[in-house]
Amino acid sequence: MIALGYILTFGWVFLVLGLTLVLKKRRGLPDEVSRKIVHVAVAFAYIPMYFCFGSSVHLLIPTAVFIVLNAVSYRMGLFAAMERTDESKKSLGTVYYAVSMTVMAALCHLSPRCLPCYAMGLFCMALGDGFAPIFGAMKKGNRVLLGQRTLYGSISVFVICLVVTAAVNALFGMGLPWWTMPLMALIGAALELVSPRGLDNLTLPLGIFLLSTALTLWTGA
Repeated sequence: MIALGYILTFGWVFLVLGLTLVLKKRRGLPDEVSRKIVHVAVAFAYIPMYFCFGSSVHLLIPTAVFIVLNAVSYRMGLFAAMERTDESKKSLGTVYYAVSMTVMAALCHLSPRCLPCYAMGLFCMALGDGFAPIFGAMKKGNRVLLGQRTLYGSISVFVICLVVTAAVNALFGMGLPWWTMPLMALIGAALELVSPRGLDNLTLPLGIFLLSTALTLWTGA
């Protein structure tokens, strides 16, 4: 089961990177689009990791490996599908993505009860930050709130976080009260809004993870 977990996890990630690179090379997929495809799709590696690794130490290993690989890619362009070609726009977001996953995995190893909270944090970040630029780019009625973050982008993060937290709460039978979902969504949107470029890959997932863990303990869910 453990070996299968590694095969599925690394296989999925490299499949996503490979297919996105093909689309980028052959179809002229823009940098930001290819990055967001990877950003969203890679999060689904959680599924084989959850079922094959549980809360064992193996949960940390793939993400820890990608901290190193993503850092090398940031310097050397190893994974072209997720790197920006414009040097002025490069950030350590891909490294922070793997760091946040590793931190959450480590905490789950210490407390298996946190595994659903890991899913909440990860998918709020992957889907929320992944789709925010699509809505944020809309012009009519939209306005800039902070830096390059827009009203529509922040609303989309709120809605996606609301859906993700409610879905995870239901799927894992966490038993969190209904009011905790809009609370987590609001804080998630706020964290994404105020975080500097790239750092939202740390602040958003870890913030949701810690908040959902605290709410689970406080409400006795």
